[in-house]
Amino acid sequence: DTDRSIVLMAADPPDQSIGVFAECSIPPSDALQFFKSINSTDLPWVGAIFGLTINATWYWCTDQVIVQRCLAAKNMIHAKAGIVLAMFIKMLPLWLMVIPGMAARILFADTVACGDANLCQKICSKVSGCTDIAYPSLVLNLLPSGARGLMLSVMMASLVSSLTSIFNSSSTIFTVDIWKLIRPHCKDAELMIVGRVVVLILVGISLAWIPIVQLSDELFDYIQSVTGYLAPPICATYVFAVFWHPL
Repeated sequence: DTDRSIVLMAADPPDQSIGVFAECSIPPSDALQFFKSINSTDLPWVGAIFGLTINATWYWCTDQVIVQRCLAAKNMIHAKAGIVLAMFIKMLPLWLMVIPGMAARILFADTVACGDANLCQKICSKVSGCTDIAYPSLVLNLLPSGARGLMLSVMMASLVSSLTSIFNSSSTIFTVDIWKLIRPHCKDAELMIVGRVVVLILVGISLAWIPIVQLSDELFDYIQSVTGYLAPPICATYVFAVFWHPL
């Protein structure tokens, strides 16, 4: 009965003004500091200077999802203008993601900001925290019925759009850069079929990889850890190519 009441509280929490772990809603003392201590477990200043710079160079300059948009531009001016526009749009997550997440920790101190490992395990099956349920908690508990469905539809549409871009970019890289080397005189119809097969293979690999992703405590941390391995060599290759004119 106790476990069931905890789960029900996570789905429909009571008055959060008196939370069991209300102190967890208080941000740390260095929350507003960009250059944190080297001993910080969040993001030390070394990672803020070097890590974010490398990741940003990899994402904005070499990631196929971004570059493909530039290659589809009418001319160089349109390509540069599109990147500048995307830069300003990229600032919106501060209000669309960060601030709502901070509000969720305060509004749902007993669930999203759970401070006990055993309680977090019962609420969201994770001992490190339940920040992954912040957005669903806001949508399900604060929005009216019609708006809930609309927001969930927007979230699903955004997810499908991102996956479509990734799969399309990956299939394009394989068909243009690899398959054409194997079969240089292949026809467009063959490239289209190969691209579709590659997408199906990638979907299968993605589904098979889900259990491995679930082993991670936080989805965002897992994505960043994978990026941390992939971004540095790609960034180094890109910077080397920029300054090595014979290439």
